[in-house]
Amino acid sequence: MSRQAQRNGALGAAIAVFSSLRLTVVLLGLCMILIFSATLLQVELGIHEVQLRYFRAWIGWFDVVPGSARFAVPFPGGMTLGSLLMVNLLAAHIRRFSLRWEKAGLILVHTGIVLMLLGELFTAVLSEESQMRLSEGKTANFSVSPREIELALSCPDDDGSLRVSAIPLSRLKDGAEFPFEGFRLRIVRFFHNSEIEKAEAAGASFDPLRADRGKGARLAVREKHRETAMDRRDLTSAFVEISLPDGTPIGRWLLANALAGGEGFEVNGRPWEMAIRQRRFYHPFSIRLLDFTHERYLGTQIPKNFSSRIRLLNPEHGEDRETLIYMNHPLRYGGLTFYQAGFENDDTTSILQVVRNPAWTMPYFSCAMVGFGLLWIFSQHLIRAIARRRPTVDA
Repeated sequence: MSRQAQRNGALGAAIAVFSSLRLTVVLLGLCMILIFSATLLQVELGIHEVQLRYFRAWIGWFDVVPGSARFAVPFPGGMTLGSLLMVNLLAAHIRRFSLRWEKAGLILVHTGIVLMLLGELFTAVLSEESQMRLSEGKTANFSVSPREIELALSCPDDDGSLRVSAIPLSRLKDGAEFPFEGFRLRIVRFFHNSEIEKAEAAGASFDPLRADRGKGARLAVREKHRETAMDRRDLTSAFVEISLPDGTPIGRWLLANALAGGEGFEVNGRPWEMAIRQRRFYHPFSIRLLDFTHERYLGTQIPKNFSSRIRLLNPEHGEDRETLIYMNHPLRYGGLTFYQAGFENDDTTSILQVVRNPAWTMPYFSCAMVGFGLLWIFSQHLIRAIARRRPTVDA
């Protein structure tokens, strides 16, 4: 047998395997098991964590004994199952379907489903969500993640600007070290979620480690389970040590996203500030809140409408204009979508949900294609049914 024939035979065998209807049934069954199991875990982990661990992961790990992390088994995640379903659908088209006019509806439906799966894949990989809190008269050029944190260090540069270095949550763990200009930072102890209490009132369950510098020197910390409620967030904290390159210690600080402001220190005559804060997304433009309006139904406290009148400032493009953001009427600008999400501080602070999703149009196209495909299929069946019922006329 020639090498070309062997290649054709291997390709045909691969297409036969991936286009199998049995594979479709198995994948759909695994999807049902994944959805059922992950839904039950939402009580313990919360919706956000379940999405990251199972629906938007290639491999999900399930504890054999619920609540115990001693032994876990792998299971195909949503990304794996969705990718295999897409390959299964494409292989079935290559093997079974031909480009004929009467198959146009079926091709549209399947193409729409493939686009829907691709849209979810791109959304999981590329999308970012954050929030921008603006009080009336205030201006901001960044939004913050409601759940992700970062350890940020900043110092003034020679030209007067502020230089900021941010260490993401994924790199924060006990013993992690990070070199900077003139010093090293080490994470002595890291707490994903914690409780902070005054040292004199802390019991035996609190960590014995203490800070020797800053406002956290009289505070104690103990670890807590991660927050699962959508309206609550983790109180992340860490004991960090700053030392010179030769190992000479400068001090140990307690940092937490619940402690206002940052902690300062000085190295080689240059002032530095560090803090654990919610992750920031900086934008090349600024938004100023001119007025926030909270309308209620007459005679009740039931919200009727929220709206934010803002000024968009982008000196690089010479833009300085006003616009209104209200419910179901977002602002799309610079690849971002700003939704009116909420309010606080007695209707003086507006909360804008900021979404970056390059694939946001794909679900609309996929749903439209599936709709047109189904309409085509049903119309063809209807035409044939009417033709069969039409009485024949004898000559």
